[in-house]
Amino acid sequence: MFHGYPRQIEAQPPGNVKYKYEEVSRTGPYARQSGTYTGYGDVHSLLTDFDDRLVVFGSGEEVALEFDPHSLPAVPKNWTRDYFFLANGYEKDMDFYTAEGATVEPLPFRNMGTYPYPGKSFPLDDKHLDYLLNFNTRQMSGNEPQGYWYDYSQRK
Repeated sequence: MFHGYPRQIEAQPPGNVKYKYEEVSRTGPYARQSGTYTGYGDVHSLLTDFDDRLVVFGSGEEVALEFDPHSLPAVPKNWTRDYFFLANGYEKDMDFYTAEGATVEPLPFRNMGTYPYPGKSFPLDDKHLDYLLNFNTRQMSGNEPQGYWYDYSQRK
């Protein structure tokens, strides 16, 4: 879902950047790639396997994950528990030198070799077609009106 752009806080030493997740701007200095994005809603089934079915989302959007830690054993006194999040995916920015940077497509896939993948195409068997038709349902032109500035004013 679209969350927006959290306020960025520059700390010391330089490069020590933090974000205030609760202070959000709905606009920011980011363009959006044209193409088909994953529809908003439950994407759990796209997150359970390392396969070619990925959540396609753009700037300011998020996937919110929750889990219940109560089934884990208690930690010893004065200890803290850390969590490790393992993600498998791809990032594609709109840098001038990025191949196909203005569009979401072509989508990456595990056996592509290189990106872009000349002479190959995204797999189109039943499983992959089901993914494309039932999950990637949100078409964005890349020209949606937006401000190219942050606005953190309070909204009620």
